[in-house]
Amino acid sequence: MRLIHALRSHLQYKIIVPYLLLTLLVALGGSGVAFLLIAGTAQERLNNQLAQVARDTGDQLVKQEGDNLVFLRELAFAQTNPSADAPAVADALANDDTAALERALDPYFRISSQRSVRLDRLIAFSSTGRSLVDWERLNEPSDTLDRFAHPTRSLQGLWFVPRILAGQTDDQGDKYAGLLDLGDKSPGYLFTVAPVVHGNKIVGGLIIATRLDSLLQELSAQSQAAILALYRAEDGAAFVSTTKPANGLAALNIRPDLVASIRDLTIAQKRSVFDVVSVNQRDYQFAYAPLRIRGAVVGLISVALARDYVTGPWAAARLPLAALTVALMLAIIGLGLFVARQITRPLEDLVSTAEAVTSGDLERRSSVVASDEVGILARSFNDMTAHLLDLYRVVRSEASQRAAIVESITDGVVVCDPAGEIVLINRAMRAVLALADGQAGPRCFEDIPLKPLGQAALTFGETRPADLYQLHDRVVRVAFAPVLSGEGERLGDVYVLQDFTGAVAVDRAKTNFISTISHELRTPLTVLGGSSELLLRNMVGPLTEEQRLLIESMRKHAQTMTSLLNNVITIANLESGTLTVDLEPVGLPQVLEGMLWPVRGAMAAKGLDLIVAIPEDLPELLADEQQLRMVLQQLLDNARRYTDAGSVAIKASNGGPVVRVDISDTGRGISHDFCEHLFTRFARGAEGINSAERGIGLGLAIARELIERQGGKIWLEHTSNQGSTFSFILPCILADPRLKDSNLATAA
Repeated sequence: MRLIHALRSHLQYKIIVPYLLLTLLVALGGSGVAFLLIAGTAQERLNNQLAQVARDTGDQLVKQEGDNLVFLRELAFAQTNPSADAPAVADALANDDTAALERALDPYFRISSQRSVRLDRLIAFSSTGRSLVDWERLNEPSDTLDRFAHPTRSLQGLWFVPRILAGQTDDQGDKYAGLLDLGDKSPGYLFTVAPVVHGNKIVGGLIIATRLDSLLQELSAQSQAAILALYRAEDGAAFVSTTKPANGLAALNIRPDLVASIRDLTIAQKRSVFDVVSVNQRDYQFAYAPLRIRGAVVGLISVALARDYVTGPWAAARLPLAALTVALMLAIIGLGLFVARQITRPLEDLVSTAEAVTSGDLERRSSVVASDEVGILARSFNDMTAHLLDLYRVVRSEASQRAAIVESITDGVVVCDPAGEIVLINRAMRAVLALADGQAGPRCFEDIPLKPLGQAALTFGETRPADLYQLHDRVVRVAFAPVLSGEGERLGDVYVLQDFTGAVAVDRAKTNFISTISHELRTPLTVLGGSSELLLRNMVGPLTEEQRLLIESMRKHAQTMTSLLNNVITIANLESGTLTVDLEPVGLPQVLEGMLWPVRGAMAAKGLDLIVAIPEDLPELLADEQQLRMVLQQLLDNARRYTDAGSVAIKASNGGPVVRVDISDTGRGISHDFCEHLFTRFARGAEGINSAERGIGLGLAIARELIERQGGKIWLEHTSNQGSTFSFILPCILADPRLKDSNLATAA
C-alpha cells in the first residue's frame, strides 16, 4: 500500500511508470513490425523480380519468333539463284524436285547463323504434306558437315500442316507459330510456318524452328533465373526446362487450378501468377505468365528463384534486430529516468517558492535558471515587468523584419484597407507603375490600369488562366487574398502581381512556330498524296502489283500525316485565339450530306457499313457549320480507325432545347483505365500506339473544345469489347424562340 501511495502522490512516478510501460509496448511492437516488413519486403521484391523476368523472357521469345518470321518470308519468296544453279523455292516445291529445293535452300541455311535468326531446323514440305527437305543444325559442326538430314516423312499429323495446305487464315494471316514436338528424339522447338505459293496455288510450306533447350539456357543465363520452363497452354504440362528434376519433368507441371487463370492474364495487366514448388528437395518461387505469339496463347512460361531470397534476410536480421530492441529499451528507460528528474526538480523548487510566497515571504524568488518551459515560468514569476518589456521589443523587431520582407519581394505587392484604398506598395510594384521615389501612387486598387488579356492569353495544358492582365507594356498575373485578424475580422486585402511577360511571349512564339511548320509540311504532303493518286489511276502508265502496294502505302501515310497536321493547326488556332465561333441555324442532314462521300469510301475500304439514322423532323442546330463538320469528322475517323469489322452508326434525336448525336461502332472498345484520359491532348491508349493508322492523340481533345465553344457537351456514353458510343449535344433553334418563329415563318 505504501508503494501504491508513493506512486500516486509523486509527480516523477506518474511520469516514469506510464513512460516505461509505453516504451515496452512500442519496442515490442516496433520489433514485430520490423520483422514483418523485412519478410514482406523480401517477398515483394522477389515477386516483382520474377514477374519482370517472366515478361522479359516472353518478350525475347516473341522477338525471336519475329526474326524467324522475317527470314521465313525471304525463303518463301526466294527467286532463281544462277550462281548456285538453283531455281526459285516455289518452282522447286511445285515440281517436287528435292535436289533443286536443297540447292535453293542451302545458301539461306548457311547464312542464317550470321543473322539474328536461330535456325536450328528447316523443313520444306510438299502439297501432299510430305517433307522434301528436313535439315537439323548440328550442335558441334565439323569442317565438312554442319547439318543432319532427316529422312522424308508425312507431316499431316501436325495440326498446322492441313491448315497451311488448305490456305486457312486466322486474325494474324496465313502464317502460324507456336511450340513444336516432332517426336524424333529431338528437343522441343519454337516454330514458325508459312505457305509457299506458286502462281495462285499453294504448293507446300516452310517451317523454321529454334531449339528451346538452348534458347532457354541462353535466356536463363541473361536473366540469372534458377529455373526457366515452358508448358503446354491447354493443360500446363511441362514442355522443356533448363533444370531436370530428379523425379522427371512432370514435377514442374502447373497445378490444374492455376492453368486457366494464367492463360487469362492480359498484356495490359502486366502481372504474373505465383506458386511455390519443391524441386530436387529445394523450395522455389515460380512466376507464371502466358506466352503470346501472333496474338494467341501458344504456351505458358515460368521463371523461378530459390526461396532463400525470402528466408535468408529473415534469418540474417533476426538476431541483430533482437539485440537492437533490447539495447534500445534499456537506453530509453535510462533516458526516461533522467528526463523525469530534469522535469520534477525545477517543479519542486517552484512549488516550494509558491508556498513561501503564499505564507508571506514576498522576497522569495525561484532559483531555477533552466532555459526550457519551466525556466520561462520561473522567470515570469520573478520579473513580470521585465518580461513584458522584452516582449514589446521583440514585437517591434518582428514588425520591422516583416516590413523589410515585403519590400524585398520581387513580385509587386499592393495592400488595401477594407474600403479598397491602397495603404502599402512595395518597391517592385512602384517599378512596374514607373513611380519615382516619393511620388504618390494610385489611391485605390481600381485606379491601377489593368486590362484583361483576353483569348490570346498564355495557356497551361488545356486551361486558360482568367487572371492575366495587361499593365502598360507588361503582362501580369494578379493573385488576391483577404487579410484577416486572429478573430477572423477582415482588415483589408493584399494583391500580388507576378510578371508573366516573358512566359506569354514564349507561348505565343511556340504557337506561331507550330502553326507555321504545320502549314509548311502540309504542302509537300498534299503533293505526295495527289501524285500517288495519279500513279494509282495509271495516269503515267501501268503499275506492277508490288509498285501499286508501295504507292498505296505512301498515299495512306501521306493522308495520315495530313490529318495529323490539320489537327495540330487546329490546336494552334485554338491556342492563339484566331478560331472564332459563328453560331447560326444548321441542318444536320445537310452537313452530313456534304461530308459523308469520302467517309463512306474509307469505311468501304475496311469492309465497314455506315448507318445514318436522322429523323426527318429533327430541328436545326445552333452551331458553327465548319466546326461541327470537324467534330463529326474526328469522331467518324476514330470509329473507323479502331473498328475492324461490323459497322459505324450515326444517330440523332431531339431532346427539347438540344439535339443529341450518337456515333457508335463495333470495334474493340476502350480500356476503362484509359477512359478518364480520352479527351486529354496527346493521350493515346496501347491500341492507338500500335495501330497502323495511329494518331497523336489530338482528335478527341479538339472535338471537346469545339463542342464546348458552341455551348454543347461531349462524352463517352458506352464502351465494351463489342464497341463504343460517343455522344454530344448542341443547342437547337427550339432553345431560341426568335429563331424558332423565324424558321416557322420561312417554312410557311
